[in-house]
Amino acid sequence: MAARLSKHRLRSRALLLRSVAVGEADQIVQLFTEQAGALSAIARGARRSSKRFSALEPMHLLQVTVDVSPVREIGTLAEASIDRPRLRLATTLRPMQAAGRAIRWLRSAIPARTPEPALWIELNALLDALDDSASDGGEDALLAAVGLRMLAAAGWGLVLDRCVRCGKPCPNRARTIVDVRAGGVVCRGCGGLGLTLSSAQRHALVAALGGDASALARAEDAALGITMVDRALEAHGRGEAT
Repeated sequence: MAARLSKHRLRSRALLLRSVAVGEADQIVQLFTEQAGALSAIARGARRSSKRFSALEPMHLLQVTVDVSPVREIGTLAEASIDRPRLRLATTLRPMQAAGRAIRWLRSAIPARTPEPALWIELNALLDALDDSASDGGEDALLAAVGLRMLAAAGWGLVLDRCVRCGKPCPNRARTIVDVRAGGVVCRGCGGLGLTLSSAQRHALVAALGGDASALARAEDAALGITMVDRALEAHGRGEAT
């Protein structure tokens, strides 16, 4: 009786992160909600109902209603509608690929039922930018820049201006080594092993962390940023990060 009384109805904007078919008509969905962070819910009859669940598509910004209980891991999705469509993003390959990668990053970085306002802002800003036709050709730069900031928002930000072990500032024009398992730059004196960055690449990544995605306009710089995010998330996922 107490558990039943503690159940509450959550209304929030949300993104669909994953959907799995269950039985003949149901779906288990993983949502990233603005109000409560990541949560899973069952959408009963979702594959039969074109009224309540027609909006269960990735990329669009959704408005959802979920019945949530603190004693059950999976809630019940009561309703979903599109709050803001992202039509170009949902139908254009390169932006869709970049968005899909960002969503995979998010899934590996967030705990269940914990509000993550900074990650919510970063991911939705990326999806909006990718939906804008002005982003043509710049998808990787946008993805890399947001990925670096998502790491920071998750508490795993990479330190790129000094050695994370001894605190020695990076020389302005020298090459540096970034060890994502250590959390950023590790100088040679501290036994740095990892990705070697030119001074220009390091400055570009620092600028991207500060919000300037255009600093990663060169394809190789954007690819480097994406690699760093991939490796950092893998290290945290395997428990190798220090």
